[in-house]
Amino acid sequence: MTEEHRYKLDSSWVREKIVTIDIDGKPTFEVATPSDFWPESPKQIISPEELFLASAVSCYGVSLSGVAKRFHAEFSDFSIKGEGTLAKGDFGWEFNQITMVAKIVVPTEKDRKRMEKAAQRAHAYCVVTNSMKCPVHLEAEIVLG
Repeated sequence: MTEEHRYKLDSSWVREKIVTIDIDGKPTFEVATPSDFWPESPKQIISPEELFLASAVSCYGVSLSGVAKRFHAEFSDFSIKGEGTLAKGDFGWEFNQITMVAKIVVPTEKDRKRMEKAAQRAHAYCVVTNSMKCPVHLEAEIVLG
């Protein structure tokens, strides 16, 4: 039996180059063309490009916390920086890569060894990054703290 998960949302036009995203039961928010493509873009509105990058980074973060538990790898904190690069492709602009830099704080050396494996496994099994066309690179720094 094949399992399937579905996700739905609605989007509506607001005005030039701005739409809303409405996901049932969650706050509605606006999305706009980024200012590097549209100088009049309101700076406080998230762009699709930022959401794309945020999807990769946040998926890795939630995957990491789940995989760490399965690997019995304790951590006290982690942070992830993400950077995506757009370049001209065959059909216009596209992401040609994403780099994530994770800093994971662990209490013991034993946790560091387990977390090294968990960090790589979370990256390998991240649903969102596995669905992206561009390569997604991970640099994970595991520190005692």
